[in-house]
Amino acid sequence: MQLLANTTSPFVRIARVALIEKGLEIEPTIVDPWADDPRLREANAATRVPTLITDDGTPLPESLLIVQWLERERPPPEYPSLLGEDALGTLSRAGIALGVIDAAVHTIITRKSTAPVLFDETPVGLRRRRTMAEGMGRLEDIAQRVPLAANGAAPTLDAICAVVALDYLRFRFADAPWMPQLSALDALSERLRERASFGKTMPC
Repeated sequence: MQLLANTTSPFVRIARVALIEKGLEIEPTIVDPWADDPRLREANAATRVPTLITDDGTPLPESLLIVQWLERERPPPEYPSLLGEDALGTLSRAGIALGVIDAAVHTIITRKSTAPVLFDETPVGLRRRRTMAEGMGRLEDIAQRVPLAANGAAPTLDAICAVVALDYLRFRFADAPWMPQLSALDALSERLRERASFGKTMPC
């Protein structure tokens, strides 16, 4: 099995955390999506990471499809569930975090092809900023009311996506004045970083 990845993508990190939590520690094969890496292009016409290549050679792109495949191939109770007992609630909360991640990633991608400051102040840039700030604010409110991951228990997809979103924003937008206070999420991130799945996959 092979995981085509890079070291900064939050979507890659979601897939890597899920794989490790399901007992599959796959050393990622680092590729550069911006360089049109032929290994990635052969496996995925969209040249996007992550792309998992299964043991039989089948390419499986997109982090959520990898999560879905893992739930089927390594179901509970033999392996921890990524959806938990309240699957609908887990997916709803994960959706908030994924909206944040999508806005953040597209902001960075657009910055690479345009002047960063000019884009950030456009209507689209401001809407993406609002998505990040409001989305993280909603996740913070949830984290203050409902534990997103029980102590010692394997995290479900909502906790995974929330922490991945937080750590990515801290990595890419560390000094952003529009970021809300996120004390509950910061505490969750610090606690989950003690798990190998999070500690080994920090963006760099």
